[in-house]
Amino acid sequence: MQRIETAMRNLKMNRIPSILLESPSELSAFLDAQISGGITVGVGDSMTLEALGVYDYLRRRQIRFLDKYQENLSKEEKRSLYLANFDADVFLSGANAISATGKIYNLDGNGSRVAPMIYGPKKVILLCGTNKITETDEEAVDRIRRIAAPLDVERLGKKTPCRITGVCQDCKSPDKICNYWTIIQGQFDESRINVVFIKEELGY
Repeated sequence: MQRIETAMRNLKMNRIPSILLESPSELSAFLDAQISGGITVGVGDSMTLEALGVYDYLRRRQIRFLDKYQENLSKEEKRSLYLANFDADVFLSGANAISATGKIYNLDGNGSRVAPMIYGPKKVILLCGTNKITETDEEAVDRIRRIAAPLDVERLGKKTPCRITGVCQDCKSPDKICNYWTIIQGQFDESRINVVFIKEELGY
């Protein structure tokens, strides 16, 4: 609990609001309050959102959901959805790691997840299990290299060294998904990016 409180306090000092939900059962009510009817909502690729049923929740809402998971989307149709995320009212995603120093760490393949976090959507909500919190900045980077990236490579079926070794090898493979490191350590508009911690292990 101390680590969670420290992370939330330091996020606040970095002008990034955060809240803690005691369980996933509280999430629907929270999202109902944040997402009004008729608005446009975009999403990033996230196993946390998948585990929480967020994508299905959004499909049930009377909103314009930029659903990148629709079947048979062409490459150009998916690109159009990625670009539309920048003009969304709300963008939902997870995060790879959040350090107790109040910084949000992500490593992305094509940038379509991290770019809207940084600029574009009016509001960004990052849903994170408390397993994503690390004590230090160095541990946040290590968590991504040893846990998040290798597991995502396995999920995507990519042919990279970390799929075999279980840890990032800083490879030059054409299948490499570790292309865009981002660290969010503050923001001008302190109401834009919000972190929602859920007291459970979610995603990787």
